[in-house]
Parts: sequence; structure tokens; C-alpha cells
Amino acid sequence: MFEAFCSSIYSSGGNGMLPAEAVLPKQHNMMAPPMQSRRTRTHHHLSSSIAIEYNDESQHHIVTAPSFLPDDDTSFSYPSLLHHIHVLPLLTNDETTHLCELARKYATDNQSWNQQDATRHVSYPTVDFAIEESIDIENYLNQIKFEERIFDKLSTAYDIDVEDMSFLDLFCASYEAKDDTDKMINESEEERSTMDRLDFHRDGSLLSFTILLSPPNEFEGGGTIFDVLGDVSIDEKCDILQSTGVIQPPHAGYATLHSGKLLHGGHRVSKGQRIVLVGFVDVHERNMKPGILGKATKHWGRNDVSTFYNKRRLSLLKQQNVDEENEQPVWKIKNWRYLPKNTRSYFGKDFKIPPSILDNIERRASLRKIRSKRLATEDMLLREILLPREERGEKIAEQQEEGEWIEVDLDDIDDGIMLAPR
Repeated sequence: MFEAFCSSIYSSGGNGMLPAEAVLPKQHNMMAPPMQSRRTRTHHHLSSSIAIEYNDESQHHIVTAPSFLPDDDTSFSYPSLLHHIHVLPLLTNDETTHLCELARKYATDNQSWNQQDATRHVSYPTVDFAIEESIDIENYLNQIKFEERIFDKLSTAYDIDVEDMSFLDLFCASYEAKDDTDKMINESEEERSTMDRLDFHRDGSLLSFTILLSPPNEFEGGGTIFDVLGDVSIDEKCDILQSTGVIQPPHAGYATLHSGKLLHGGHRVSKGQRIVLVGFVDVHERNMKPGILGKATKHWGRNDVSTFYNKRRLSLLKQQNVDEENEQPVWKIKNWRYLPKNTRSYFGKDFKIPPSILDNIERRASLRKIRSKRLATEDMLLREILLPREERGEKIAEQQEEGEWIEVDLDDIDDGIMLAPR
């Protein structure tokens, strides 16, 4: 029922843009009284200040991801709703405590948190279990109307109709400090393979959320780390945002809402155990502009390839420098046959690239430059992917595919013959 992969090869779907001027009234009406802003300047560099808004009455924080596109790029307004990361209370203390107890019990009984599971989240194995596997948790979430509450918050934050949302995945994850878990042995005397962090990735959903279930005093570190916030400067004390780009909710029961296409990860837990309820929320395609996600994915793929080969190349250069006593390394052409015939004679066996060209290659292939391009692509995706409300088509009921299994009433079955529904 709930099946998705937390993957850096991004899901199909997606697209479009929602002009800031079309949604600001809704954004500022989503709570009363109006937000008390703590706003600083936002620059277009890898090191930039950040905008944070906070409402004392609702305890709602809004962190706005900085822009990484040129100031003169006015094709799409900034910020879009998807630039906002929301941190707000969702569950009561009693609800959070009970959910955490149910999660611990299920995980203990089924050894769900003893090892990483690579079957559900292939690219990024996590220590978790699907909520649908626990009848007690699923029943309790239905009892407290969890789906209705979280979808309502997401709808208000990102201007997407509740009817256009569905769970792609819903699971409960555990992060444990390695210093603790390395010493823990399960009943079969095998070492537990847990996790204390999760690498940067993009979710298979347009919207995602994380709800903290364990009290913050039970662990140290943790939180959700965002690449886009990694170099921001914080002009004043902020309870939820660290200078490393980590968002840490102040209390258990708080939800962090964000676009799943923001590059993010689980920050390292240095002590204790952090338990979270995580959801990937699919958005109906009528809300999105076709082709935008595919275009972004191509750029991100090139960045990933560039990063891999640049690290490998720098490693080889370092080794050559050591072997050749800091002389300029020799560049050998491996795919000679792809060169035009009239240029092959120019490149000798031990051809050396001129220093000026080598410096330019190093500058363009630097990890900082690659990251800057990655963040610019992410910024453009957030601006474009949601269609303005007036451009969204009507939601049409999903067509039943030929050969698909369907549910029927027993009254429709007569003497072993199933009547086709009308």
C-alpha cells in the first residue's frame, strides 16, 4: 500500500510554478495573529543570510531556503511556497508519548530496529518499519485522525488540495548513536546494524514530513539537515536552526514539513536514540507542470557524475604529484579513437596540459562549483514545479487498467459468475 524509495534518482511526476504574489495572502492568513518576523537579508551566494518567521501563539516557524539564481532572473518569482520549511506542533504530548510507546514495542517484538532495511529504501537503507505493518499504530493514527491533520497542514502550507494528496510511504525510523549501538548485542548474539545518520538524498515525493516522537532530552544531535541551508549565517539566536543547516524541532510532537526535492538527510545522533515518524506525500499530477522534474533530474545527474569523477581525478593527481616529486602530472588519453584524425598527432604520448588550461579545469570542476550548480537547479525546480491554481486541470478519477484486480460485493457474485460492475 505504502511503497516508495528514498532515492537520489528522483521519482516521476512533477512540475510548474506558483507566483509568490498569487499566494502571499493565503500564506499570511494561515494563522492568526500574523507572523512576527525575524527576517534578515537574503543574498545569492553559497554563504548567505536566511529569512525566518515565527509566531509565538501558534509556535510555528517558517524557514525560507535562500535563492541561488541571479538577481536579474525574473522568469519565476522567489520565494515560492516550496522554498518554505515549516516547523510546527502537530501532536499533543499524550499522543506523542503513546505513539512512541507503540513504536518501541512493535520494533522490539519484531526486531525492526536491529538492522538496516534495504528492501524498501534501496538507495538509502534505513532502520525503520512501515506503519501498515503495525495494526496497533495504524488504528491509533486513524483514531486521532492523523491523516486528516497532517494533510490539512500540508495543504495550508503549500496550497495543494487535500484531495490531491496521498501517502507514498509512511514509516517509523530509529537513529541511534554508534557509541551505544556498537555495544548492543541482540538475542542471537549478532551485532546490530543500526544507523546514526542518513546521507543527503531526495525523496520520491514532492512533499515530505518528519515528526519527532522521542523527547529531545533522550538524545543529542539529530535533526534534518538541508544542503541549501548549509552555509547560511544566522544573525540572531534561533532555537530550531543550527549554523550547519540542521533543523531541530524544540519538542516531541513537532512536525517538519518540506519539499522532498530539497536535498536533505538525517543529521548524526551522537548520544541516545531519536525516533521519528516520516511520510512521503504524493501530489496529483494536475498540480504540476510536465517536464520540470525530468529537466532538473538531468542536471542533478550530471552534477553527481561530475562530483564522482572529480574526486577520483583529484585523487589520481595527488598520487601522481607524490610519485613525480610535485611535477605537473602527465595526462594520458585513454580513448584515442574518439579524437579526430587530424588532431591525434598533436597529442604525444606524454602530453602535458598547459597550466592555464589546467587551472581553468580545476576551477570549473571544483566541488564548490558543482554544488552551486546543483543548488541553482533545485531553486529553479521549487519555483517552477507547482502550477498556479488557475492553470490546474480538473482531477479525473483514475481509469481502471485492463486486467487490474478490483473489489466486488458478494451480492455481485451469482453461482460462481462475477458480474461486471456498471
